[in-house]
Amino acid sequence: MKIHLKSNFVMPGVEDREYIEFAGNEITLRQLLEELQRLSAPMPIEYVRPGARALDPDDWEAEINDIPYQKCDRELETLLKDGDTVNIKIMSLGGG
Repeated sequence: MKIHLKSNFVMPGVEDREYIEFAGNEITLRQLLEELQRLSAPMPIEYVRPGARALDPDDWEAEINDIPYQKCDRELETLLKDGDTVNIKIMSLGGG
């Protein structure tokens, strides 16, 4: 299964990839984010905290095929399909 990746920052571990492939044919958004976290080692980026029901809105936003994940029926547990595009955005920090 191939999931296309987009972001507004360079994602460590997948910086030169436009997609990521998985052996199975089912993966949730949460599982994708956990895999991206694993690939970002040795200093992993915590996209989603263990047990969290949502992404921290001060840190991250995610869209599945241009739809905010919060509008999907299962939110972080939404099943991704082959060819889906996931856009992960880091939220800008304010300040001067």
